Amino acid sequence: MAIVKIQPLDNAPYLVNGEIELLDGEGKKIVTTTETHLCRCGLSTNQPFCTGAHDGKFENKVRVK
Repeated sequence: MAIVKIQPLDNAPYLVNGEIELLDGEGKKIVTTTETHLCRCGLSTNQPFCTGAHDGKFENKVRVK
């Protein structure tokens, strides 16, 4: 089984590295690459991918406690 790494970037999208299968709400496959940036601010016009629309409008830093 391949390792998939998911990292929430500071004030930015989820960075997903590895081979993934991404499906839409109807179960249809969405084409991805081995490095995918997934929106987590909700502002992207190309959901579920990041378009950079978050710039200056989204603040979130995930840290282990």
